[in-house]
Amino acid sequence: MTQIHDDTSADGDDVDEFDAADALAAAASDFADAEYGGAGTEAVDEVPDPDDVDDATAATDPVGPEDLDGADAAPAPGRLKTRSALRKEWATTERARRYAARRSVRFPIFTRSILLWVMLFSLFGVAFGVSGAFWWAHFNTQVNELRDETRDFEQRAQNALSSIDAQRNEALRQIQESVKPVANVLNQANMVKLADRFAPSVWTVTTKDGAGQPTLGTAFAVISNDDETVMLTSYSLVQAAAVSPGPGISIRKQSEEVVAELWAVDPANDLALLKVNRGNIPVLEWAPDDQQATALGTSVFAVSSQGGPGAAVSPGMVIDVSAVGLRHTAKLDLDFRGAPLITSEGKVIGLASLDYRPTLMPSTGEMYYAPLATSACLDVLQCGGGVKERKDKEPDLPPAQGDDTPVETVTGNAPGD
Repeated sequence: MTQIHDDTSADGDDVDEFDAADALAAAASDFADAEYGGAGTEAVDEVPDPDDVDDATAATDPVGPEDLDGADAAPAPGRLKTRSALRKEWATTERARRYAARRSVRFPIFTRSILLWVMLFSLFGVAFGVSGAFWWAHFNTQVNELRDETRDFEQRAQNALSSIDAQRNEALRQIQESVKPVANVLNQANMVKLADRFAPSVWTVTTKDGAGQPTLGTAFAVISNDDETVMLTSYSLVQAAAVSPGPGISIRKQSEEVVAELWAVDPANDLALLKVNRGNIPVLEWAPDDQQATALGTSVFAVSSQGGPGAAVSPGMVIDVSAVGLRHTAKLDLDFRGAPLITSEGKVIGLASLDYRPTLMPSTGEMYYAPLATSACLDVLQCGGGVKERKDKEPDLPPAQGDDTPVETVTGNAPGD
């Protein structure tokens, strides 16, 4: 602590105690600078009322007015103020300075709080940014992996389909190879016998297609009496005649030609019934249901009305059987549309068709789909028990229809529904 003494100079003059007071004020200011970071000296200009200043502040000052000796001494020569006045002035100024210093400390605290919040928000922003970048990279990686897996799955599916096609073609080749010995056994004489056997029951159907062009196919007798006969054929063959007015339909056997009437149709199974005023046509026998279900691998013959002996035979093999039809390898031309598919026992197991696609798979030219005989019995006919049972009683024909009666469209379910 700086001590100010009342000394006299050699000339007897008093020491400049006003300068000593200034020194004390400077020392106190330095102490405030060290204690409060320089805030005190900047706020001394605003001096409050001395009466509002706490007197306790002066008691804790490092340098106080009690250090000034001779407080009641008269002012020195040439001085306007006594020591007591200087001491009071110094105390007032110091109290005001300290008061201002204490008040000025609040602003740095507030400033530091703002900086703290700014730093916290900045840290949170950085953290959110880093976490967002991480999760974006993670999900982007997941999406890329999913895309790669999808492409890989599609490629494997394509390879599987190609493999299935290759296996199907190989199976077809093997089936054709296995059919060759059967075809060799079925020599020309046997084929002629089959044609002679079924020729009376199959007739040539002639009509026009939707473009007005002549077309032909085959129909075979399923019910017959002395006056009329009902024949089964392919709906796609007579489809244009189902619309009124439509082209006429006729059936022909060598030089004999008879006008036919479209009686009922089942487009879903590619079946159509024709009624002709010609009786006593031999009918074909239907294969029993159990034989249809076990027809896989058996030989079948498509019998057309075209041919030298009155019929043409195309041999093949059943390679698939399902509730909606069978798949066979008997080669078919346009004249085989509507022809019966006959087993080696001579019974009808299905109908030859070029347009029947139950599984939305087109015929390849080497394999064909055929609606089962059961389809005809369920949807367009009431077959009874077969040819032998019908021989016991005269077959019942549908009631006669006039020219203006519309064609009956069968809307029954397909087999297996």
